[in-house]
Amino acid sequence: MAYHPKKRLGQHFLRDGDILSQIIEFGELSDSDQVLEIGAGDGTLTRALLASGARVTAVELDRDLLPGLTNLALEEPRLELVEGDALKMDHFDLPTPMKVISNLPYQIASGIISDLSPRPDWFPMMVLMVQREVGARLAAGPGGKDYGSLTLWVAHRYSVEIKRIVPPGSFRPPPKVDSALILLKALDSPRVEVPDEEVYFGLIRAAFSMRRKTILNNLRSWSPPDGGPPSGGHPGGAQPDWLNILNEAEIETRRRAETLSAEDFARIARALGP
Repeated sequence: MAYHPKKRLGQHFLRDGDILSQIIEFGELSDSDQVLEIGAGDGTLTRALLASGARVTAVELDRDLLPGLTNLALEEPRLELVEGDALKMDHFDLPTPMKVISNLPYQIASGIISDLSPRPDWFPMMVLMVQREVGARLAAGPGGKDYGSLTLWVAHRYSVEIKRIVPPGSFRPPPKVDSALILLKALDSPRVEVPDEEVYFGLIRAAFSMRRKTILNNLRSWSPPDGGPPSGGHPGGAQPDWLNILNEAEIETRRRAETLSAEDFARIARALGP
């Protein structure tokens, strides 16, 4: 019986051989590499990864696809098959650092990238097929509608490059929108220096919580964990004096979050205190 891809799982299987070749090329694979593939699907990309000589750990949730992948694993000792939901897995409980090379199901792409990006030491390179909109958000710069907290979260530890736009006809079934093939490479050090990364990302999320509001108005509704450090003349546990903090960071209070760079947010975090 022919398999029918499941819309609820965001399944769109790659069918373009040229793009498969490019994925392998961008991954710079050799027989010494370990690869994590999330959403192995019908095994098309899995076979191309194995052909490069790499060892592959393939994760697949859909039980209807497991028999074919299991047969492939029996034929190929360099393939380890893991059944389960990648969003519920501890990706850092792996035996060794891995490159992540995947045609990600649309519904989980942002979540997976968010989960993996805090550990560039464990995932030094990612080559990912994602919805074009997600790729645009990851590669965006300040000033546009695509720029947001996800952009800054990933860019803190990775460079992001859209390698090519992939049309719907390259997949079965074809999605309704274009896809983007993106390359993430770990930075040697975080993009900006901040006293506390939890506070840094917390203020970024707060700043983007309501995009139409100014940075000052959004931050006034947020306090750092445990009330924050004593800053801006306030005792520990009090609401920070955001007007003074933004002035100290040389940030115009009427600006909106999407106009601020990573360094701008870092200056706010540093002005907030250690």
